This record gives sequence, C-alpha cells and structure tokens, in this order.
Amino acid sequence: RLRWMNYLRPSVKRGQIAPDEEDLILRLHRLLGNRWSLIAGRIPGR
Repeated sequence: RLRWMNYLRPSVKRGQIAPDEEDLILRLHRLLGNRWSLIAGRIPGR
C-alpha cells in the first residue's frame, strides 16, 4: 500500500517543483520550521 501511495499512484506529481509550489514550501517552512512531515502534508499532489 505504501508503494502505491508514494510511487505508483497516478495523481502524484513528479518532476520539477513549480515556482508557486516553491513559494508555498518557503512560507510553510517559515511558519512551521523544520517539521517537514507537516509541510509535506500541506503540499497537494506531491
């Protein structure tokens, strides 16, 4: 199941991070600090 969720699911975006996604990551990092699992949960489709 984890392999499907992380690698095989067709809705997961792959490739370069878009500029708007990068801005979102930076804003979330300023807000949440180094809590990367929380940040990852707030990035849709990644």
